Amino acid sequence: MSENVREDQFDMGKYEQAFKELLFQFEKASTPQQQCDWFIKLNDHRFVFETALNNARIKYFQDMENVSSRKEYTWFSHKEVCYEKLTASYYQSLIDATFRNYLEDRWGKQLFRLAELKQDIFSKKIEEDLQKEKQLIINYQSLIGKAGISFKNQSMNFSELAPFLNSPDRLTRKNAHHAKSQFFSEIENDLDEILNELVKTRNDMATKLGYHSFIELGYKRMNRTAHTPTDLATYRNQVRKNGVPFVEQLRQAQRNRIDVGKIKYYDEGYLSPEPAPVPNESTETILEKFHKMFSEISPETEAFFEEISFHHSYDIEGRPAKMSGNFASYLGQTKQPFLFLNLNGTANDIRVLAHETGHAFQFFMARHWNIPEYIIPYDSAELFSFGMELLVWPWMDRFFGKDTKRYQLEHLIGGFMYMPLASAVDEFEHYLYSNTSATIEDRKDKWRELEREYLPERDYDGNDFLEKGTSFYEIGHLFTTPFYFMDYDLAHFLAVQLWKRQQENSEVAWKDYLNMCRNGGKLPLKELINQANIKSPFDENSLQPLLNYVQHWIRKACE
Repeated sequence: MSENVREDQFDMGKYEQAFKELLFQFEKASTPQQQCDWFIKLNDHRFVFETALNNARIKYFQDMENVSSRKEYTWFSHKEVCYEKLTASYYQSLIDATFRNYLEDRWGKQLFRLAELKQDIFSKKIEEDLQKEKQLIINYQSLIGKAGISFKNQSMNFSELAPFLNSPDRLTRKNAHHAKSQFFSEIENDLDEILNELVKTRNDMATKLGYHSFIELGYKRMNRTAHTPTDLATYRNQVRKNGVPFVEQLRQAQRNRIDVGKIKYYDEGYLSPEPAPVPNESTETILEKFHKMFSEISPETEAFFEEISFHHSYDIEGRPAKMSGNFASYLGQTKQPFLFLNLNGTANDIRVLAHETGHAFQFFMARHWNIPEYIIPYDSAELFSFGMELLVWPWMDRFFGKDTKRYQLEHLIGGFMYMPLASAVDEFEHYLYSNTSATIEDRKDKWRELEREYLPERDYDGNDFLEKGTSFYEIGHLFTTPFYFMDYDLAHFLAVQLWKRQQENSEVAWKDYLNMCRNGGKLPLKELINQANIKSPFDENSLQPLLNYVQHWIRKACE
């Protein structure tokens, strides 16, 4: 079967038949090696569908006005439920495998932990609900991806608007933020309805599967085999106690730098009155510099970037009909890493490119396992991207020259300013799925309450639409991947520790990072943390010592 097949070429019936035959052979294997061989063939077959779905998704996101691409992506999204039914059988066969001990020794125990977990998240009883959930997600992505934001007598998407949101001219950035909120106000009812239906649908699935709430199901869908809601609450408490005051100090320093009486919501991303450090180079030149940088970091990064460059495995420039946002994926049976970005000519381009190459590099390093769950490890994926962002700092002078220290300072500060928002989103998600009878207005009130708790300095400057608790509309993860958003801040906490170690011993820091990339999803997050000998965010009082170190670094950098 071809790797890049269209939906009209993909015979799902034949695919299912072949899957079941491979599963039968796996179950009937008479020796450990035979079962191992059939296991490899099963995973090869899994990648046939997974890469076809990835290809359809990327094609649609590249041109969301293309009716054919939308039709193809929608078809594959709905067929994903059939695929999930097949993988449920696959997981059960792994659990019952005759030579399970041999397989665990060869491939690691994590896949079998996941298999046991996955048995609890799928049933024929929820097939229609899964189809409905996928369609609701497509509806949200379509609304956001085809955004027409009216600004400066033009219709812009989010990527095109982004440079204006942090303009040095305060009125410009105020108007840009107002234009963005005006767009969301125009689709407010649609977004409320989508979220309402998603919460209801996800709760229905949880109930049918015997869960008290979707929270339990949501954690399992995130492949969290080691950390729990209690762990997350422990970290959020640290953020509330130590992180919020730390960020308030950062905001106070920012207020003094940009010389405003009070920071308004449209000022939050404007960190300095000095011209922002901008690469001022074409995307081709930026890619060339990344290529050279990766050739110097290590033999592994050199081979990685050679591969994506040779295959031109990226789409990194923004376009009007292109989906906003950035992500990494993989294509074809070779699991070719692919970068999807929307560069917009700001300093953030370099951070985003480093972030997504971190994901793609981890895919590259872990693909030898030939197991989808190990290539993209849901519970630790962001650790690799945030780690790469910080570990490439020694090469940033090639992009920013004399402004390098300023870029690094704003990069570090920006990461920590994001910290309270992540906790607010995480607590909001727990609220959504533990209070399913809450009204739309209750949810908005709760979001605004959490903003006041975690972001006490936020001032909406008379914007009534945002003041009533609607800023969460632009946080796509609430709609598409519940409970994922917090992973960004957990990963940042861990990545900053790697950055700290790099300053003490760069060789050891890179070795630790590389080992984690090789393992990928073979180890759960807590075991990856232990392997790298860094502190867990789930340990009491683990945050404040790191904040002390960062505060000292910032003080020295500002001297």
